[in-house]
Amino acid sequence: MASENSISPFPLDASIVQRLDSLALLTRRPMASGRPGRRRSPLAGSSMEFSDYRRYAPGDDFRRIDWRAYARLERLFLRVFEAEENLTITVLIDCSDSMHHGKPAKAPLATALAAAISYVALKCEDRVIVGALTDRLAAYRKAGSGKNAIWTVGEFLNRLPHSGTTDLNRALYDLGRIVSGPGLTIVISDFLAPGGYRTGIRAVRQLRQEVALLQILAPDELEPDLQGDWRLRDSEGGENVDVSASPSVLSAYRQRLALFTQEL
Repeated sequence: MASENSISPFPLDASIVQRLDSLALLTRRPMASGRPGRRRSPLAGSSMEFSDYRRYAPGDDFRRIDWRAYARLERLFLRVFEAEENLTITVLIDCSDSMHHGKPAKAPLATALAAAISYVALKCEDRVIVGALTDRLAAYRKAGSGKNAIWTVGEFLNRLPHSGTTDLNRALYDLGRIVSGPGLTIVISDFLAPGGYRTGIRAVRQLRQEVALLQILAPDELEPDLQGDWRLRDSEGGENVDVSASPSVLSAYRQRLALFTQEL
């Protein structure tokens, strides 16, 4: 997908973008952002989406009185409508060396996922922030809202940094510099960071963010095609590890990987 006015092409085919037009991002609970948009808010508002009734109180807008209810009950009730707001969706991409491992490599899929999520959010008039995670929050772009902002996202995603190691805890903690108010934060990573990620996720949740974790693993990480003795090199730390790939070792590896994935 490309535009005459864009600096870089959007990293998704037009056929995929067309299929995304029917999708929307949902949160587990309603969030009040205070900005008008299409997403339903827990606050009362003035949209045409009816929500509930409540008793009239002095100072309420008399135009919302339901006179039919008054005729039946001889009490004044107001019609309450749901407010419609937009939400800030923050999409964070792990840019460490381990994301460039595998056949196919994990990084292109992470970029495509970030592009797809951003497109769905923007077409629904949610606000989008995209960020790159290395040993810190290395770069970010506040793309804004609306479909025209997709070219800002595309330019950012096509210029992601490439870092040796990732400190997910520190990088996620840095999110407090750019996020204010409730929102949804989506982290795309293999989560194979030496220091883990849980402390960083807790810090993000303290920012009133709902958090979604999307883990990407390469085929040979899920099912290693190894036999005999190997010297493996850590793609981020650079250390060498000697491994004897026996059936029992591979079985133990799969069990630990399954447990690690379930804990996300």
